[in-house]
Amino acid sequence: MRAVTDLPTPSFAFDPDAPGACLAGVRPYRMGSYRLDTERPSGKFVVHNYGHGGAGISMSWGCAARVKDLVRTFLAGSPQTEAAVLGAGVMGLTAATRLLDLGLRVTIYADRLPRDTTSWRAGGQWAVSIMEFAGKEQELKGIVKTAYTTFKQSIGNGYGVSEVPNFSIRRTPGLDTVMDLVPGLLPPREDLPGLPFQNHHDQPGHKYQTLLVEPPIFLARLEHDLRARGVTFVTRRFADKADVLTLTQQIIVNCTGLGAKTLWNDSKLLAVKGQLAMLRPQPNLHYLYGRNGYLFPRADHVVIGGTTEMGVDDEVPSKTVCTGLVRHIAAAFGEAAPVPLPKIHIDHPDNERLVDPRLSITD
Repeated sequence: MRAVTDLPTPSFAFDPDAPGACLAGVRPYRMGSYRLDTERPSGKFVVHNYGHGGAGISMSWGCAARVKDLVRTFLAGSPQTEAAVLGAGVMGLTAATRLLDLGLRVTIYADRLPRDTTSWRAGGQWAVSIMEFAGKEQELKGIVKTAYTTFKQSIGNGYGVSEVPNFSIRRTPGLDTVMDLVPGLLPPREDLPGLPFQNHHDQPGHKYQTLLVEPPIFLARLEHDLRARGVTFVTRRFADKADVLTLTQQIIVNCTGLGAKTLWNDSKLLAVKGQLAMLRPQPNLHYLYGRNGYLFPRADHVVIGGTTEMGVDDEVPSKTVCTGLVRHIAAAFGEAAPVPLPKIHIDHPDNERLVDPRLSITD
């Protein structure tokens, strides 16, 4: 058994031509803050739940609980029995789960199944990352606490959630944000005089304790549970807000992510493309790592990311970019020669304001 001062080094063998080796998704980044509120167009009760950037999975159960509270308040004065959820990503699936708890009959309308959404292509570390929350600090505290607690309670129950350490050369803004908002929710950060990896023993860094949520397991389980509870999935692409309002359900929960830019004419939404390289699974790795990108060992792959391509909304991965992601993080482990980070790399200094939720790209 390896000592804690010599954790195993990953194998960085990578074939960019292998099926599924390169992935790309588009984060729904909303300038200023995410949107979680209600409106009453044409007599409908619409709850908006979108714009969570790179923190969708991490915030999902907390946002779903808030959606449930808003709908429950509405039901106190309106005897509705049905609800429509727009979108089959993580926000839609978790919101639908909580609406079922209110006794509602739920239909999910989406132009993509869960496995085709951006949520499925996420890395999976639990952290509040690549988003803004100006003016919503108090609300976000409750969301973060509920989300983390719900995920932690699901460990060992088939949702793909585990508790793992994250080692990093630099502080991790997405986890420091959580510690600022809800002190004591996560175990304290440890500042290390040397990281527990070969070639890193003399390099200071940090150890966080967080969760890994594996999207293919988590989303598949949510979909399975929803179908088992009678939720209907309807394939439909809406043209605009007026088209949405033709639905027969009076309660509509809008979890369309970047799609809300068109459907609700939300000019604050910004596409931020992210790319991932998917290495073969390596069961001997029981940690997350962050430097020159990030490395998340999961059951299906070792995931290496990432990029932040602002304003790019295509989902076409680049073999060159993905190969570069592997090379950069391999260099951090002494397994490749160092090369400069490109400007689209998540750890490039130019991306600090985008990556750190405590900052704003518009300041």
